[in-house]
Amino acid sequence: MKNPRLFLLALLLLPAACQRQAEETRPTIPLVREILGDRTDPRAQMLRDWTPQPIADIALIGTEFTCDRLSEALMVRDRQDNVDARWTPDGLPDFAGETFVCLEEATPYADALARDGEEALRGQTVLRVLAALDTVVHISPYDLEGLSVKPSSKMIVLADPYLSEYGGFDVDTLLRSAGCPVPVLSPIDKMIEQAFEKGARGDLSVGIICDPRFESAGIYERIFARKAAERGSKGAGCVVVGMERRDSVLYHFLDRYQAAGHTRPLDVILVDNLSLDMDRIKGELAQIVSVMNESSMTLGRLFSRNFFFVDAFETVSEQCYYYLREKNLFTHNIAKPQVTVYRPVRKPETEDGSIILIPGSYVQN
Repeated sequence: MKNPRLFLLALLLLPAACQRQAEETRPTIPLVREILGDRTDPRAQMLRDWTPQPIADIALIGTEFTCDRLSEALMVRDRQDNVDARWTPDGLPDFAGETFVCLEEATPYADALARDGEEALRGQTVLRVLAALDTVVHISPYDLEGLSVKPSSKMIVLADPYLSEYGGFDVDTLLRSAGCPVPVLSPIDKMIEQAFEKGARGDLSVGIICDPRFESAGIYERIFARKAAERGSKGAGCVVVGMERRDSVLYHFLDRYQAAGHTRPLDVILVDNLSLDMDRIKGELAQIVSVMNESSMTLGRLFSRNFFFVDAFETVSEQCYYYLREKNLFTHNIAKPQVTVYRPVRKPETEDGSIILIPGSYVQN
């Protein structure tokens, strides 16, 4: 090199360049780079201007089944005192005055993944989060202007494991980079985090009870492996079983667990199926481990001494409740919670996957 000073400068900059390259191990999708790369982009401007408002909605994004079950349960939740948050019902729904906005669709995201590929699903997750934060609503699939409005969202729940796993990283990258602090909750991610935190062990033995439609998809195993790797937890493992609403859910789960050749005591079971009755499942556990029953000598050995459950609804509802309380974002209206449904559909006359929101009540003539 002709100039020794330039050579020395190159050597000094090399470690920093290598460090940046090492940090960029997972690039985000082109859609996110496009939004962040243009400060005049209306979507970037919307994110920069976002501020939490009590009048805003709580957005639930997922399939019809999940959004409907979750919103119904949140509407009637009454487990805490609305004044001081004590764990005692007070006759008033915990989310009194709030509106839950469901961005829901009938097609399972596993089908969308198989049909369109991973990058498309990542992009569609980002677009749904942007739609939740936007205030524009289209009154029909043919309304190009957006002739109606809705409030923005003060928090967002990705209520489907496919959205969390495939689009969660891109959503987080976009919001953090744009300086938009809206919380986006992934129930299954949070459940697994709680399991590791409460279990205080790296080699947790975890059971996951999910909707039967997810049992053979491998999505829960994928998420669990990612979360365990993030924590450096070696030896941790999970067994996923799909269960429908029925009597003796826990007994049937243990039968399946043993039939698959598993004998290791379980440290925790994550229940990510809103159709199941957690009180009944906990009652079954009490019967199984009771020394008054023979089952304690057989099935009871499949539970570790400090075994516990993590329930999807409890996880979501507590995260929402305490966030709104901490940030003083409750509406404080003495009124029944409300649910509004929108359906994301492809934007007319576009080929880039853009979506618009139309009312869930829309029926084509």
